Amino acid sequence: MQTSNQKHLLILSGPMGNGHIRAAGALEACAEERYPHLKITNVNVKDYMPFIYKKLFHDLYLYFANNCPFVWSFIYYNTDKPYPETALGRFFLWFRRRIRKRMIREVLKYNPDYIICSHFLPAEILNEYKTQNDFKVPVSVVVTDFSLHWVYINTVLDNYFVNCTEVKNLLISRGVEDKRIHITGCPVFPEFTREYLRDEVVSLRRKNGFDADTPIFLVMMGGNGVGKMTRLCEILLKRFSGYGVIAMAGANPKKIQALQALEKDYPGRLLTVPFTDEVAQYLAMSDIIVTKPGGISTSECIAMEKPMVIINPIPGQEERNVDYLIERGIITKAHCEDSLQYREVLPSSDRLKFIAEQLKNISLPNAGYDILAIALKE
Repeated sequence: MQTSNQKHLLILSGPMGNGHIRAAGALEACAEERYPHLKITNVNVKDYMPFIYKKLFHDLYLYFANNCPFVWSFIYYNTDKPYPETALGRFFLWFRRRIRKRMIREVLKYNPDYIICSHFLPAEILNEYKTQNDFKVPVSVVVTDFSLHWVYINTVLDNYFVNCTEVKNLLISRGVEDKRIHITGCPVFPEFTREYLRDEVVSLRRKNGFDADTPIFLVMMGGNGVGKMTRLCEILLKRFSGYGVIAMAGANPKKIQALQALEKDYPGRLLTVPFTDEVAQYLAMSDIIVTKPGGISTSECIAMEKPMVIINPIPGQEERNVDYLIERGIITKAHCEDSLQYREVLPSSDRLKFIAEQLKNISLPNAGYDILAIALKE
């Protein structure tokens, strides 16, 4: 029960992309740890959307990303402009207004003292509401990628939290005040911010059936286990005979079944992990991460200073993330699963030292705490 002087933080995520949900969860976890007397409510605005809109935003996005990436690329780049300038932009503006009324009504019911959005949709709606009404509650938004899309250009929001200088400069060039933008990094759960000592890593490896000194690939392809994951793991197992592979299959039953069947051909070398909240532990026990370049998964790897092999970026935001990471020299990019058969996946010792140094330079593991301190004005 909320007392009269207890402050209330409302965290809003959105209908597409598991990364936005993880960012909201990370903020919630950091707030519970750092501000025990704060009331925290974490809501996905998808809950306020009619069924057909949920399908449009979530299921169609996944379908295009997995099966028709050129369609998603068209949508992404043709909406990366101020809304009135394109037909697609006008459609999304119409769509946003269809769900605005209920979302605002629900937000007002919570009567929050602070709002942080980890997705562009609630940020857009609240920006419009603040523009047209006397709404004094401070609203902040987290840009989870290392790039910027026009959907994040909401000029009356109180705080914008970004990963890097490039995104800050883009926001400024598009009309957002410098003083509102903070380079904090992307929020990650507290378990990604601590050091895992050698004894703990060895214990985790043995617990999961690996020898203490076996080098390990961790394959992460998002919460829905997208991509040709079984093929990818098989290529790694065949090419790198001395390595183990941990495959994070997410919530995809077909992928889990296929990977578990593959385990029989590589006893003791392949571990299939369904959807789990223990990602940090699997990262800690791994040496090289093979992953899609989502903003959150990439930030988690950077926070734990793990070298990455990037594969199958979704056109648009993930391609732009890859550009940033390549410019920093911290990743290897594989064009597809089959390219792992010939790409130089294992960095030399000198290259690993360079990557480790670069990861230290850009790592912002305390982003969640920093975001909260600014948003709550602590």
